[in-house]
Amino acid sequence: MSNFMAIGNQDRYKSAVNHYLSPKRKDSVKSEWEELFSCTVIGQAIQKLEQTYSPKSLRIMDFGCGIGGGLVLVQNALDYVGLHGKDIYYFGLDNSLEMVKVAEKKWEDTPNVNFQVTDFRFNIPDQPTEIYLSCGVPYSHLTKEETRHTLENIFRVIKKNQTQSLVVIDVLGQYSIEWVSQWNHSRWPYRMSFLAEGQEQESMMMTCYYSPELKQMIHEAAEQENCKISDLEFFDRSIMVGRHTSTREYNPVIPPYREVINSLYKSEDITDFQELLFRCELPLAPSPVKEFFEKFSQMWNQLVLEAAEFCGEHLNIQDNISLPEQAAELKQELSRLQESNFDHGNFRANFVEPTLAKYLCRLESSAQPGLGVGHTLIAILSVNGKD
Repeated sequence: MSNFMAIGNQDRYKSAVNHYLSPKRKDSVKSEWEELFSCTVIGQAIQKLEQTYSPKSLRIMDFGCGIGGGLVLVQNALDYVGLHGKDIYYFGLDNSLEMVKVAEKKWEDTPNVNFQVTDFRFNIPDQPTEIYLSCGVPYSHLTKEETRHTLENIFRVIKKNQTQSLVVIDVLGQYSIEWVSQWNHSRWPYRMSFLAEGQEQESMMMTCYYSPELKQMIHEAAEQENCKISDLEFFDRSIMVGRHTSTREYNPVIPPYREVINSLYKSEDITDFQELLFRCELPLAPSPVKEFFEKFSQMWNQLVLEAAEFCGEHLNIQDNISLPEQAAELKQELSRLQESNFDHGNFRANFVEPTLAKYLCRLESSAQPGLGVGHTLIAILSVNGKD
């Protein structure tokens, strides 16, 4: 979640600092699913920028930077695509004074890293920038009109500086299974009740997006400022593992998927496969959303079924759905593991369950449609400001 919104003199993220510093925040899902996915898509976008433009260094402006998590993300993304030697100039913007204080202390010995307390709705520095970054849905704090205005300001700066830049926009997905009670609303009171320290959090208005709507907004803003978008991609992150699958605050009947999946990684735990099954009652939604969930739920359950049957359990579900190539060989891998580790303690806890977690993660990553069906919808666009 973004560290962006402090309104007036009220710093709404002041009490959230401990969460962002807490080791409890980084569970297995965070490191094995979410960070890996973000690193992959950001890394691939930077690689495309290198192929077409090849800047000598990367100047990064991070909106809603918090304590500088975006810097870590870019560093890891560069490593992922083999560009770890690239010089980085990082400028983090955040509306939370408390967050910026912590960030400045955390990164004080790192060269070319600076932070500023500001509201990016009204103040976007006009220096040349290769990557306009956001991670943690800062744009969702904005109304749709404010987001459109902010994008116009970004495109105006890109045009002024004649740069070729990446713009990363991440928002809450409108059709996440975490908040089916809100699917008919694009802006509603959202509460960060998942904070690690368990502090009571006030609700704040947040905007959720369906990607066709966000796509139209992006193109209209670019056209307004006479900027050319050469590439635009959408990605859904955390379809099954968003933090509100644990709180169940907006969908009280959903299984606690994040907790159950985290248990797959724990060698001392035996996970109930029944709790992993996709069994969410979903309300009406646009046809592409409905069609995605119908197919995805079958593929997800197919993987759970294969793992359960390997352990001698039978789940009363159909098993005739084909899987994408990246997630299609779970049974074969389990058989190979069994042959080479036949006397290795608790085979189910130590091998079957973490291998199932790996394949479920592959399925979510490869099948995501970029519609706004996950906790986070990420848009990555390449913008050419040259005449």
